[in-house]
Amino acid sequence: MSHQTEEEARLERLEKLREAGVDPYPARVSRTHTVAQFLDAFDAPQQGGEAATLVGRVRTLRKHGGLTFAQLEDGTGLVQIALKRDRVGDERYAFFHATTDMGDFLEATGTPFVTRKGEKTLDLTSARVIAKALLPLPEKWHGLTDVEERERHRELDLIANGEARRVFRVRAAMLTAFRRYLDERGFLEVETPVLQAVPGGASARPFKTRHEALDADVYLRIAPELYLKRCVVGGYERVYEVARCFRNEGIDRSHNPEFTQIEAYAAFMDYRELMDFVQGLLVASIRAVGLDPKAVPFQGDALDFASPLPRLAFRDALLAYGKVDIESFRTREDAAKAAMKHGVPVATADAYGTILDNLYKHLVRPNIVQPTYVIDYPAEITPLAKRKADDPRYVEMFQLLYGRGVENVKAFSELNDPVDQERRFKEQEAARANGDQEAQFGDRAYVDALKRGLPPTAGFGIGIDRFAATLADVRAIKEVILFPTLRPANG
Repeated sequence: MSHQTEEEARLERLEKLREAGVDPYPARVSRTHTVAQFLDAFDAPQQGGEAATLVGRVRTLRKHGGLTFAQLEDGTGLVQIALKRDRVGDERYAFFHATTDMGDFLEATGTPFVTRKGEKTLDLTSARVIAKALLPLPEKWHGLTDVEERERHRELDLIANGEARRVFRVRAAMLTAFRRYLDERGFLEVETPVLQAVPGGASARPFKTRHEALDADVYLRIAPELYLKRCVVGGYERVYEVARCFRNEGIDRSHNPEFTQIEAYAAFMDYRELMDFVQGLLVASIRAVGLDPKAVPFQGDALDFASPLPRLAFRDALLAYGKVDIESFRTREDAAKAAMKHGVPVATADAYGTILDNLYKHLVRPNIVQPTYVIDYPAEITPLAKRKADDPRYVEMFQLLYGRGVENVKAFSELNDPVDQERRFKEQEAARANGDQEAQFGDRAYVDALKRGLPPTAGFGIGIDRFAATLADVRAIKEVILFPTLRPANG
């Protein structure tokens, strides 16, 4: 004996709608009020006021003899609706129950009234299905422990989990605040190529693809940096881009192969001015999502982004947290020995700068709680930053650390000496030739642009996903990416 599945039962109800001449997927609906407008305008003592038509998804459905209560939800809220058999008649009442399920979208028309329990309700005179759901809503979805299923079927997560919807509203408000802050300060939003002949602007392994019409290999961009600085060469003094970027790397709490960052460049500014500018940007976005910049809750800590941020030199940070003095290193091998002593893996292909960066990630990042600028990095780590005038072994660069391991904001005074840039690109190419797959590519077109003259410029990049996770108080960036990259589902 076969048992009818839920989908089969709903398909039968779909057919009943069609047999009755009802289009279960109409193109047009009539709505006089959103749920929020209906509730806001509600006159509690009034029984049977002005008619209203609402639309939304049926979230609950409870039948009590000749009276049925349901909850209808739209993008603004949730309201109770009531269908009374003695008001709509036996035939229409029975048809409603024979064709309507939880999860369906309804167009519901009626008048406001208050139940004996004091709940504002729409007393229905008519209701029609406007989108028949053929699969049921998830039950107790919020309590599921399988995070990957929530990420793989985000639409169900959003339907059933109000917290998920809150997270993505936080992200949207934050990004809007970023744009507003930059726009109001004279920055021009631009777009640069996603398909690039040379993937530049960061140390990362790119995704490679093929353009058949050009018969050429191209790469998905790892950063928009070099193109944005070419815009500054061209005469735009302040530019920014909200850029979708792609890096062929592992997936963890703070990395997704496809991610969003905002990068901005300002002529006639240096990295010290930029530190204050970026802090102002972050504080503005924190306020925009309704948080106190002096006490942002994140994973049990209250982070202070409003007070003057400490500035800790890269060398001093390693001395403080690992008792490692990078100025005692004479060779790459010295750095490798120190790294291995502290349990930091060293690959044969790792260049000197890569080893220093890994030491810093292992020893410093996990120990910073309150927002702190780590500044003045070794030149080998960042081939695009300007050297410090008083000590060219280091560059005018800073990154923001906080929350016991979160690293966000990478910024520096931009290297605008084309001779030095060409030399440092050659060093990166040598590292790539030796097997360092994250070493940067040399970019001849960018060097030629520098030779036309790049004014003194400072630039920054902020990981949108990472900062959204901070403001939403979630640890993994997958929680703030609607559809993150996941391993293929079984089957």
